[in-house]
Parts: sequence; C-alpha cells; structure tokens
Amino acid sequence: MATTHSRGSYAARERARLTQQHVAKAKRLIAGETLQGRGLDLADTECQGLVLRVTRRSGTWLLKHRAGTVRLGDMEALAIDAARVAADRARLALKEGRDPSVDAKVFEAAQARGMSMEDALDAAYPVEVEVQSDEDRLRDGPWQWGDLVDQFLAAKLPTLKPRWAAQFERHLLRAAEGPLRHRLVASLAQRDMLAVRDRVAKARTLSAAADTVEAVKACLSWGKRFHGHLTGLRGHPWWQDELEVEWASTPRDRTPTLEELGRTLALAERHKALGATGKETAPGMLAALWAVVLTGQRAGALTGTLRKTVRPWPERPGWEIWSWTAGEMKGGRPHAVPVPPEALAAIRRHKTDPTSPHLFPSRLPGKSVTPVGMTQWFDRMQGKEKATKGGGKTGRPAGDLFAQHDIRPWTPHDVRRTIAAYLDMERLGGAASAILAHRPPSAKGDPGQERELAQAITLRHYIHSQRLDLKAEGMSAWVAAILAAYEAEAAALQSS
Repeated sequence: MATTHSRGSYAARERARLTQQHVAKAKRLIAGETLQGRGLDLADTECQGLVLRVTRRSGTWLLKHRAGTVRLGDMEALAIDAARVAADRARLALKEGRDPSVDAKVFEAAQARGMSMEDALDAAYPVEVEVQSDEDRLRDGPWQWGDLVDQFLAAKLPTLKPRWAAQFERHLLRAAEGPLRHRLVASLAQRDMLAVRDRVAKARTLSAAADTVEAVKACLSWGKRFHGHLTGLRGHPWWQDELEVEWASTPRDRTPTLEELGRTLALAERHKALGATGKETAPGMLAALWAVVLTGQRAGALTGTLRKTVRPWPERPGWEIWSWTAGEMKGGRPHAVPVPPEALAAIRRHKTDPTSPHLFPSRLPGKSVTPVGMTQWFDRMQGKEKATKGGGKTGRPAGDLFAQHDIRPWTPHDVRRTIAAYLDMERLGGAASAILAHRPPSAKGDPGQERELAQAITLRHYIHSQRLDLKAEGMSAWVAAILAAYEAEAAALQSS
C-alpha cells in the first residue's frame, strides 16, 4: 500500500490556488525560522487533495486521500505544475489498487535532475503509457492534447458553416502538431501555447497566430467545462488571461478604381500561368473573378453558387436572377441579384463544365472554386512567395504584375467598396445597398419582413421582396462602367 503519515493536525492550514508566490512564502518561513507550532499546510484548491506541507526544515508535496497520505516529492524538486501531475498520477494508481509511492519517487528524482516534464513522465510511468490503448485513454483519461483537440473539433465543427468550419479546424490543428499532440492536457502550461503562438506567427502571420490562439482558448475552456475529469483541467483557466497575441485588425479602406479593376481582369486573362509548373488558371476561377467584379457579391457565397439557383427573368429577356439562401449569406437573409446579358457574356467567355452542379466549377469533379483559392491566385498575381513543406520559398516567375502595371493591391472584397462609391456618385446609392445585401433601414428589427422575404414563393413576389428592379438599375450602370474600363485597359495592354 501507499506510504502514509499520521502526525495529526498542523497548527495552521490555508486553502488557495497555489502559485509560485506560495512556494516563495514557504521558503521564506523556513529560511527565517518564523514558523509557529508544528508547521503549515497549504492546500491547493485546483488539485483535489494536493497539499504543500511546510515544516521548520523543509517543504513537501503530499496527496491526501481517504486512506492516508502519499508523499509526492520535495518542494525544491517539483514545481507546482509537476506536483499537480504527480498528484493526478498517484490518484489514478490508488484507484487501480496500485502503490504510487515508487513511481512518485522516480518522477521526483527525474525532475530534480532537470529532466523535462515529458521525459520525467516517461521515466516514472513507462508501463502505464505503453499499455493504455487509445480507446481506454479516451474513456478513462488522462487525455492528451491531441485527444482534446479531436474531441472538441468533433463537437464544434457541426455547429459552424462549412467554410468557417474548415478555417477553424485549420487554426486549431496548427496547435496540435509534433510532440505537443501527445502531451497530457493537465501538463500544458503557458509557455507551451506561447511557443505555438510564436511558431504560427513566424511561419504565417500575426493574424493567423491570433486565430490559432482563440481556437486554443475555446478548446481548453470546453475541455475544462465538459470533461474536466478526463483532461485534468481545473481551477482558474490560466489560458484566458495568460495567452494573448499583440495584434489588432485594422479597418480596410482600399477602393480600387474602375481602371484598376479593368486592368486586373485584362492581366488575369493574359497571364493564366503564374506558377513554376506552368499550369493555367482554371476557367471557373477566371469566370468567378469576373463575377466578383461585375456583381460585388462576397466571394464565399458567390464561388459556391449552384446552377439550380439561377433562373431567367421573363420580364427582362437575357437577364438572369442569381440567388442564395439565408444559410449561405453572411447576414443570414436570402439574397438575389439580377445579372444583365452583357455581364453574362463576359463571364461565360471562360468555358466551364456545363455538367457541373456549380456555376464556377474547379478542376476537381463536383467541386467549386473557393475564396481561399481566389486569395492564393491574387497572391500569385502580386508575386508573393509561397512557403514549401521543407521550409523554403517558391518564387513567382512573372513577378508582381500589380506593381508592374500600377495597380494598388486589392482583394475581392474591396470591389464592394468601389461599387458603393460609384453608384452613390450616380445617385443610385439605394441600388448599391440592395445589390450588396446591406440590410435596409426598414428591415432592421422587423421579423415580419424577414419572414416575408424568406417565404417568397412566386416570382412576382420574389421580384418585389428582393427589390430586383431597383437592383437592375444599379447593375446596368455598374456593369457598363466595368466593361468600358476593361475594354480600354485590354486595348492598352495589347498595344504595350
């Protein structure tokens, strides 16, 4: 059985979430010989049964349980996080009817020699780590960091829209790469996640690091709240106030001119092969770029447009009505935009697979182009290097086409700002708001109007509720301006 002590009650006992300040206090009491009575017990509120017993000569970590007390190690050998891990291991051994004292001594000695937490755990508990199956560990604990990440994603991803789910998964999986994936969740500390933050910031961007940090926080909080008995997470959630990224997003105010938009379209058609492999941009991507510029719709909804959601507009021969459900729209409201024949002709110059269910199909059967793919394409046009798996960089043979042709950097989303500004100058500001799916003032806080919009079933009702006539007026003006700019820029590029 476990080693026990029965010295009776100590003169003083304090309960708190133990920190390094409590250890420092204990050391001062011993050094100054100021302890009163038999000593002091400092009980940890974060780890059940963990006590730092301070006597006149030493400080000792103990695990108090129903049958007695287990000595975990000397205060000088075990840091607080190591003492909590040792207590969890000892409690598990007692539950299984094993004596934890021998393993505790090995763990203490390994820590005293300066071994890392991971190596000390391997030295002290080799049998347990080797024999426990993944199934047993998931059922009984203790969970590893990879276990928590996988379980959290399984619960979280179904609640997110597909596009955001893929991004969220990517952000969190960055934090579970390499050896860290197999670390016990209870042994994770601030320094581990700060290292993840810095690694992501260096390999990618501060923005990516901020997204990863937020995903990590959500994961740890979920693990503590719903599976604390398996993760070992308890007490104060250190990750909430000890894990941050010194970064803040800045509002974008880029507004590409009509000439810059037209020039970009002309360059995209002229330079289809931008990578080192010579592979050309897919027709679906070129068509999607034209559609983004001509309609101003968000790339997330637009690139996934299904052919079955496109219908002719009988009252306006040659026009089409493109529509998206509430679930596809950022604002959570159904939306439609009328597309004039001139715009359709420009888009459909780039022949795509007519059998695909998507209006903008990718090269992968049954798939559409994506906003991420469009962003990567813009990076190629701007000559941005691409990181390789081996840690190197892939250059762009064509260089920065934007800089070479006096185009200020812009993104697909920036088109929306240009449309709003242009149509406002044309005294069609209301049409711009409708085209861009900005919530009309009369619809704010009006659930009845939302229901009417969602339940529109006849084409006549749909045209009225979606304000298609108003949108058509703005679309006609905008499309004419873009096509004129494109023709001028394509001619200038041809003659250069």
